Amino acid sequence: MEGATLLVCRHGCFGYFMERSFCTDQIFDIRGVALISVSDLDSGINGKVICTINGDVPFTLSPSLQENMYAVVTRSQLDRERVSNYDVTIVAKDTGEPSFSTEKTIRVVVSDVNDNSPQFSSSPYTFYITENNSPGASVVSVKASDRDESDNALISYHILREASGNNKLTSFLNINSETGDILALKSFDFEVLKKFQFQVVATDSGIPSLSSNVTVNVFILDQNDNAPVILYPKDPS
Repeated sequence: MEGATLLVCRHGCFGYFMERSFCTDQIFDIRGVALISVSDLDSGINGKVICTINGDVPFTLSPSLQENMYAVVTRSQLDRERVSNYDVTIVAKDTGEPSFSTEKTIRVVVSDVNDNSPQFSSSPYTFYITENNSPGASVVSVKASDRDESDNALISYHILREASGNNKLTSFLNINSETGDILALKSFDFEVLKKFQFQVVATDSGIPSLSSNVTVNVFILDQNDNAPVILYPKDPS
């Protein structure tokens, strides 16, 4: 009696499939991962082969209408951020007496979808800046990260401007869209402005893109830059 031979046939991009992003009602659909073709040179029950998946993995085998063909399909939701790949062991066993079996392990790589929005390292941010800062220099910085990968994790930053056009405070701020460094285009004066607040938006490069906002609070610290003035008695003029 010949042992069963397990052939793994490529199905599209074999071993790769798109993960489904989480649904609010936790519904998922069954997705095919790969086609498995099994052959046995014997005949009758000696050539009949049954395939199973060994181990605790979120996949199962679905028999095809064609004899000795199986589809590897998902049986639960996949999350690349939790498990990025699986080693799936498929066992093929004939129904002869005695029976013979063989096994094949395939690696399934879960590809990313943009299902995570950028997250700032702090929320809100609070900064203290001494007045008379150098114009054009970086004064504060924000940072966000994204659990996705590649373009889905590529983040850009911008300062949120009010639609009403009342952007007097934020007009003298500029942000590096790649690093999150925020520059002041002019010096702060404690005697004129003691604190202000604005919003920064972090947006990833996925399709569609996802974004998050954060509040930035800035407090201006006083510097001894004014000499005392004698108010009385006045200098005779």
